Amino acid sequence: MIGEEDRRNHRRMQVQGEARMTWRSSGESVAVRLEDLSATGCAFVIQRETDPGVDVSVVVPSPDGRLAGLERHGRVVRCDAVDPADGGGWRVAVAFDTEG
Repeated sequence: MIGEEDRRNHRRMQVQGEARMTWRSSGESVAVRLEDLSATGCAFVIQRETDPGVDVSVVVPSPDGRLAGLERHGRVVRCDAVDPADGGGWRVAVAFDTEG
């Protein structure tokens, strides 16, 4: 059986850093702990649950002031509870909108 990682068209880079997620319907914005990033999506940990299907924006600041940060719109595809032994919260996966 092919694992999920093997089916992806774009490799995900494991990253650790701060980012911001904004719910596009309300404009509310929160800090998140980024865990991985690819051309088509990302995953992060947030301190409150959010529903799959919700439209969001994700902003990842540039680690170098000479480069622009990343800002993408997308949709929550998964939100799973994180074990309290691992810090708690919710692990959220976002699929970025295709640009066209």
